[in-house]
Amino acid sequence: MDTRNSFRIAADGSRVVPLEKGVMGHGGPVSEVKLRPPTYRDFMELGDPTTLVVSANAMVPHDDLDTIRGYIGRICDLDALLMEKVTLRDAMALRDAVKSFFTAGSASASTTSPTT
Repeated sequence: MDTRNSFRIAADGSRVVPLEKGVMGHGGPVSEVKLRPPTYRDFMELGDPTTLVVSANAMVPHDDLDTIRGYIGRICDLDALLMEKVTLRDAMALRDAVKSFFTAGSASASTTSPTT
């Protein structure tokens, strides 16, 4: 199940995930979910959604699904009860969208040169 390119980045940095199968919300059908960028407080309280597992002299990234769930619950514009109705593909796309906030941040932080 390929979820790459399953979300778009809005001008404000939010991630917008189109739902494979829409859900019925209080105001009518919902066809996409928006995740706002995490804040300092979000990060300090929830932590990094990816941990490194050391095994056989290698460091392997591992998704911390509890942390990812925490971010989705905090930064998502969809009611938690409706979130229970999204498909597996949509859940995986939401996971990827959350992780993208951190991979984009890590990439830009590691490529900037220090100023003196």
